[in-house]
Amino acid sequence: MAKNLALFIDCDRLEAAFMTLIFDYLQNEGYNVCVKRAYITKDNLDVWYNQLDRHYFRIAIGNSQANNNMRLSVDVSKALYSNSYDSIAIASNYREFGVLASEVRTKGLEALCFYQYSKGNEAFLKRAYNIIYNLEPKHVVEQNSEIASTGDMFDILATTLEGLDTQTLSEKISSQATLPKTATKKPRTTKTTRTKRTTSVKK
Repeated sequence: MAKNLALFIDCDRLEAAFMTLIFDYLQNEGYNVCVKRAYITKDNLDVWYNQLDRHYFRIAIGNSQANNNMRLSVDVSKALYSNSYDSIAIASNYREFGVLASEVRTKGLEALCFYQYSKGNEAFLKRAYNIIYNLEPKHVVEQNSEIASTGDMFDILATTLEGLDTQTLSEKISSQATLPKTATKKPRTTKTTRTKRTTSVKK
């Protein structure tokens, strides 16, 4: 049975060329795309218009990315509480949308993310969504997997710190305390020789 899905695309953080991959994936996995909405600033509209028009998207044109972020968040929330969908997909690398994805999962729906590996935040996306799909060719991941960029390293570190609460930290400290300690060699001390005092007994 096909899953009813609402799709929201953050056009300012995604390349229009990947639109076909998104719909190919959804079709192959048996999703029924019921809602298609795109959020874009005027500067990028010309690049995206043909793709959005071909797939019959409802387009929201904002004055800034911040404005589009808010509108996307409101529309995702409406879709979530309408009880009309099984899955909600957000196409964006923006990690703040992870809060929306977490809420989607809390309500028992499936949260999908379409993203570009080169735009970063993969570590955050993995934690927030049920399914994440890298729209870029696989060789991009392979080339960057050995040597992570400074930005990626900071993302991974931030992820680790963000998920580490006091209880977890306490457990980690306790587990370290129970580990067997390796014996350390004591420094050799020089023995002081004591002269034995003998008393002579007169016969």
